[in-house]
Amino acid sequence: MKKILLLSLFIVQSCFAFAQNCCEKDSAFKELQFPLTVQDTQTVFYYFNNEWIAGANPDMVGADSILKMEVKNDEYGNRAVFITISSEDFEKLKSDVKEATKNFLANYDPICEFPGGNGLLKEWLKANKQIPDGYKGNERVVVSFYVQPDGTVTDPKVVRPSKNEAANAEALRLVNTLPKFRVKFCTPKKHRIGYTLSITFREPGAICIRGNEAE
Repeated sequence: MKKILLLSLFIVQSCFAFAQNCCEKDSAFKELQFPLTVQDTQTVFYYFNNEWIAGANPDMVGADSILKMEVKNDEYGNRAVFITISSEDFEKLKSDVKEATKNFLANYDPICEFPGGNGLLKEWLKANKQIPDGYKGNERVVVSFYVQPDGTVTDPKVVRPSKNEAANAEALRLVNTLPKFRVKFCTPKKHRIGYTLSITFREPGAICIRGNEAE
């Protein structure tokens, strides 16, 4: 029976070979590399006795302690690994997690990033922005939007408009055409993430002087 369990554990781990290890391990024990790749956004969630415990992972449970293991969707729709252990081992696991994480403050907030790094967002806006014909002045339009768990940008809304309606419309068009963001969740329950984006409109040929720099 123990050999079967060990073989099952190996198969499950192989199935997730291209996925990230526990997100808790990422945030607590090693620094993520930026910009995020698609692989970085993939997280395997492990449940012990049908409970997800922040910071817990299979390495903290001996193979001989595993009574059952299966891969299925959790209540949030994540493909997850469910591991059954004895009540004694379960209590020990929770105690071990508490001891291992007592000296640091883990951040389980989701990480959201523009493809290739947030620094490329400004370049993307500059390359795709269309100044309305006859536009005069120098203004900023602030747009709010949400990034859904799959990275899709939705619900753009102008929260600080320009006096030029064409500029407001162009700001909304830009946000509506943003590529999918890369989102990494560290908890099984996922939610949309709110953002605001400031988009500058400047009439063609205008010179803006900042300190000793002109552009």
